[in-house]
Amino acid sequence: MAVAGRRTRVVAGIFICGMLAVAGCGTQPARAPAVEKAGGALQAEPQDREVAGGGVHSTPYTTGRVPVAASRSEASSGDPTLQTADSAPGAAQETPDGVTTNGAVELALRFVPGQATVYRVTTEHHKSVEWRGSMAAKPAQFTDGRTGNRVELTFEQRVREVGEDGVAVLEVTIQGLKYVGEVVNKVVLDFESARPEDAGSPLAALIGKSYRVQMSPRGQVRAISGIEPLRRAMQGGLPAHRVAQRLLGEEEIRNRHEVTALSALRESSVRPGQTWSSIRSFSFADLGGKTYERIYTLRNVGCAVHTDSQDQEIAGGGVPGTPYAGRVAVVEMKAIPSVAPAEDHTPRPAVNPFTRMSDNTDRYVGRLVLDLDHGQVGEYCEEMQNEWIIVDPAALQTGEPAAIKMTARQRHRLERVP
Repeated sequence: MAVAGRRTRVVAGIFICGMLAVAGCGTQPARAPAVEKAGGALQAEPQDREVAGGGVHSTPYTTGRVPVAASRSEASSGDPTLQTADSAPGAAQETPDGVTTNGAVELALRFVPGQATVYRVTTEHHKSVEWRGSMAAKPAQFTDGRTGNRVELTFEQRVREVGEDGVAVLEVTIQGLKYVGEVVNKVVLDFESARPEDAGSPLAALIGKSYRVQMSPRGQVRAISGIEPLRRAMQGGLPAHRVAQRLLGEEEIRNRHEVTALSALRESSVRPGQTWSSIRSFSFADLGGKTYERIYTLRNVGCAVHTDSQDQEIAGGGVPGTPYAGRVAVVEMKAIPSVAPAEDHTPRPAVNPFTRMSDNTDRYVGRLVLDLDHGQVGEYCEEMQNEWIIVDPAALQTGEPAAIKMTARQRHRLERVP
């Protein structure tokens, strides 16, 4: 019995230590992190330094034709959150799953020289760990907490020139920035460009600065220019400098502007109900990674109406977050796990042995609202969340419930500003 008891304690110790390392949470350093404000250096910085885009990291994705999974019908049968005028009595007929029977439509961006549009892009990357069980069984060194960041960047997109193939050169000017980074529930960097007291932060120097991207009608960023002077100006040792460098990284810029729902499309025109797909891999740092097939479905084509918080239809309303109420196309995305390789042969994310011991649930959805009258994005969003519940092996012998819940969440939303 003594040997068995020691074995149980050893297993439990290995389990808890492993989970603390995986989740990045545990006993905090003696020096707690301080909040960096404008003009002030960070008094103390944790080992797990926070940078823009941290928390959940994603590998560059590729698009292409992949086998249609058997569960695609389930992936494309979501519950649309946008109503359309076509659903009114006497409008176009609908199929049983709610897809309208309108004709084919071209899904593409259109650019007009001199055209200026303001967009706001919001990204969130977080991972968290939470004790699930009796407090008596909770180890003294275990700390619940969340680590990650939230970035809100507002920019003006001005069309400088358009080629014969529709590819445009866009001048992007940063107009506003909000950033909050936290490590185990402690805010380590808090910046908002509209706050006067933040004017001395290195991040404030980004406001009013511009760079250029070459954008195709399918929402692909072909090239980026004018970014190197900004990167050189952001050299420094403060956490705010590192955040600025990450925001100016090539992958970050591509993710900010690209519209994957369009770039994954291979047909020149699409009919409601038609689907297409792309592959994306996520790496959750020590939690391992997963690969998904993102399945897009053209759900509706029609004149947009939307509802308020009381679910009452607003007469003459348009797509939330957009100033226009004309014709729109609504594309919905639901993702399913995939074993398909990326076209650029990016290695599949490694699987952490601890996550093999877990019950995993995930949800990865998205939506594109395309203004067909102007060829502009009204809204484009994707949200992914993975949860792992791992039971302490020792709990099977002691009978006391003891488990750890780990969560990784990533959210991206691009919206046109009225």
